[in-house]
Amino acid sequence: MTKPRPHRSIGQIPQYALISLGTFLCCLLVLILLIVNADKLTGLGLTEHVYYVVLVIMGSAAAVLLFGALLSTATYEGTVFGGTLKLGGPIVCVALVVVGYYFVPKTSTFPLTVYVHGEGGPQDIVLRNSGRVMLELGPEPRTEPIGENGQAYFPAIPANFRGQEVPAWVESDTYESVDPRVKRRLDGTTLYLVVQKKILHYKLGGTVSDPDGNPLSDVRVMLPQYHVEGQTNDQGRFELQVVAEGQRNVELVAQKQGYQTKRLSPTLGDPGVNFSLERTP
Repeated sequence: MTKPRPHRSIGQIPQYALISLGTFLCCLLVLILLIVNADKLTGLGLTEHVYYVVLVIMGSAAAVLLFGALLSTATYEGTVFGGTLKLGGPIVCVALVVVGYYFVPKTSTFPLTVYVHGEGGPQDIVLRNSGRVMLELGPEPRTEPIGENGQAYFPAIPANFRGQEVPAWVESDTYESVDPRVKRRLDGTTLYLVVQKKILHYKLGGTVSDPDGNPLSDVRVMLPQYHVEGQTNDQGRFELQVVAEGQRNVELVAQKQGYQTKRLSPTLGDPGVNFSLERTP
């Protein structure tokens, strides 16, 4: 025996149609907000949540239109947790629309681009194809090289780190992170790290001898650009202490009365610089 179709008066149908239209417009508004703010929502990991709200509103609009204005019917009967579940009317339509949410692949990772720049701002690119960015996302830090535009790209950051504060720093021979102990929050798909020149303490040493290999004492050895100087001891040895930004080649000058002045270009930190001074004619 078939059940009679539900009865609606002529005056009720426009009411349901208006309710359905209003619900649809709300759904459209939320959808527009989702599209306009896609980047921000993606950065905050809220895209799926807003999408779920759109589905709920869309399901409600469909239910009101089908069961209120078009007098449609629907029932569902099944077994849940050992009992019988019966759904009828608009709830079936809402459930069918919203259940689609669970078939959408959930994001398990997100990309992150880290831009490395100097203290002058993002346009102050000081590292190009040099150095690496380190992110501590667990027991082992993740690392990516810095590219041509001062960026390091991490293609797959686990989604559970979104919104979390993690240690992030730069490894380079010449630059270091400003405040490397400060953790960085992964709120979006981009991160900016400021670096500064490394301030390091170097030792520069070696020996000074004559052309026959005899050590020369009391030779004045100088680094003019750093205003640092010293003298050789009885074994012709010298050692200079230098504070500098990054490792570089320097001009090293050796002078002794009765001998020709000589200049070399060693690298800071070199402990084996050897001068051979010739007597003046």
